[in-house]
Amino acid sequence: MAPKAKGIYLAQVRSNTAICREHWRLVLALSGFPDARPGQFLHILCRDPKDTTWGGSTFIRRPFSIGGLRRTSGNIEIDIIHRVIGRGTRWLGHLQPGDEVNVLGPQGQPFAIGRDRPIAYLVGGGVGLPPILWLAEAVHQAGLRAVAFCGARAADLLPLTIRAGAEVGVDPPALAVDEFARVGTPAVVCTDDGSLGARGIIPDAFERYVEKHRDEAASAVVYTCGPEAMMRAVAVLCEKYGMPCQVCMERMMACGMGTCQSCVVPVRDATDPEGWRYRLCCTDGPVFDSRQVIWDPSSGPAEGGQCRRK
Repeated sequence: MAPKAKGIYLAQVRSNTAICREHWRLVLALSGFPDARPGQFLHILCRDPKDTTWGGSTFIRRPFSIGGLRRTSGNIEIDIIHRVIGRGTRWLGHLQPGDEVNVLGPQGQPFAIGRDRPIAYLVGGGVGLPPILWLAEAVHQAGLRAVAFCGARAADLLPLTIRAGAEVGVDPPALAVDEFARVGTPAVVCTDDGSLGARGIIPDAFERYVEKHRDEAASAVVYTCGPEAMMRAVAVLCEKYGMPCQVCMERMMACGMGTCQSCVVPVRDATDPEGWRYRLCCTDGPVFDSRQVIWDPSSGPAEGGQCRRK
């Protein structure tokens, strides 16, 4: 019998810890869970699983990237890093050890890790960092050398652990961020306001590094997740320097399994008469080849064009 691809599971809260302003690390324990890979996500029911009235509680599940997964004898732990911004995440922020959470997963298409390019650049911003953290473990296990580039608006909005006294905005990158250092990945950190690391946005810090290390970049692959404007800028840089890039997109998802068609991403498709089509973030993604994504719909899909997908 083929292994179960995904399902609905009842998880128990192992811990729920504030890691910076508005951000929490939620660790869920499960007795069983299918194989999963970085880039995939959980669709979480943000209310008491025993509550069937839905009175005043959330109805639609919320998607959260898997930030880590550990398998031990008879137990699985999954890390979810989230930012409290609405009703659903406020409910998650108040969970206590022993509470139960209903999850659907693993969902979506993961990052593709190959060995044809021995260097991986991991570029994450804000709440786009969780899948990048798990990806760092995976590329390390695959034998690739990695460098991480992490950004946030300010130091107190960066959901990472900085080693005491470490320099985080320097070149060469240092083993300064615990979450990356534990798998031997040096990191560059920058903040918009300069409160930690280099001042400025992460695409600028990334380009400075690539420009200085062109020989290394010629053998690199880029993985990125974060605000769409950041990912678009990273994708443009990758085109400029000839580096393949995979982007982990974010969309509002009602069902998370391709039924509601609400999470569309316009992509290039030479087989389509109009040269493009919509794909679904929840099932075709969330990871896409950056060269296929149409970042500016006005330059791709025609206004009023019919939505099609494979």
